[in-house]
This record gives sequence, structure tokens and C-alpha cells, in this order.
Amino acid sequence: MRKQFFVSTKAAIYSKDLSHVLVIYTDKSLDGVLRYSLPGGHIEDDESPDQAMARELHEECGVVVKNLRHIDFFIHCTGSKLVLAFVGTVDNDDLKSQQDELEGTPKWLSKSEFEGIRTPIDENYCKLVLNNWPKK
Repeated sequence: MRKQFFVSTKAAIYSKDLSHVLVIYTDKSLDGVLRYSLPGGHIEDDESPDQAMARELHEECGVVVKNLRHIDFFIHCTGSKLVLAFVGTVDNDDLKSQQDELEGTPKWLSKSEFEGIRTPIDENYCKLVLNNWPKK
């Protein structure tokens, strides 16, 4: 029997000056642990993965991304999701999330702040961010 996966999107989005990455910080986990994630989410029936990623970035963070590109995929640490991985940059670092869509707080982290995260974060998210951090 073949395993079926839920397909979703996640992105490593870098600030205009390439010094920060966009993360979602949440305290809504089932175990009460504060967590970091990357922006992204589900793909609607009528949209492509690229369209879904752009929509999720706008809904969760209020950003418009340039150079958004699909670069990889991986299985989420839960084993139930196939995650399509994207990278991109923004022209404007202002964050304006839509509160009804918000599942956490979007914030910019420097590379050292990201590397210093001590709360659980999917290992694949870390690899996506750190392996694709743009050179200035």
C-alpha cells in the first residue's frame, strides 16, 4: 500500500538587505512549547504551488516576494506532509499579517539569532534557511 501525503509549502524568505530571514513564532502548539516555523501552508484546489506560496506569504506576513522559486521538497518531521520548499527575497521588510489568518507572529531573525533558536524547529527548515542564505 502506498503512503499518501498532505502537500504544503514553506519558504525561506530573506530581508531586502539579505541579513534576516522571516519566521513565524507561535505559542499555540499542543504541548505548550514555543516554536518557530517558516511561512507557508496548504495549496488550494485551484492554485499552483507557486500561487499558494505567494498567497500564504501575503496572508501570514503581508509581504510580496520577488524571485520566489521552488528549490526542493522534503517530508515533514511528522511524516505526514510533503513540503515544497521555496526561497525568495522581499523589496520591503514591513510585516503586515492578516489577523484572521495568523497562526503566529511573523518576525525577522538575523542569521545568528536563527542559529541560536533553542525551541523545537524542524531540521529541514533549518537546512532550507541556512543552506540558501544569500551572499551579500
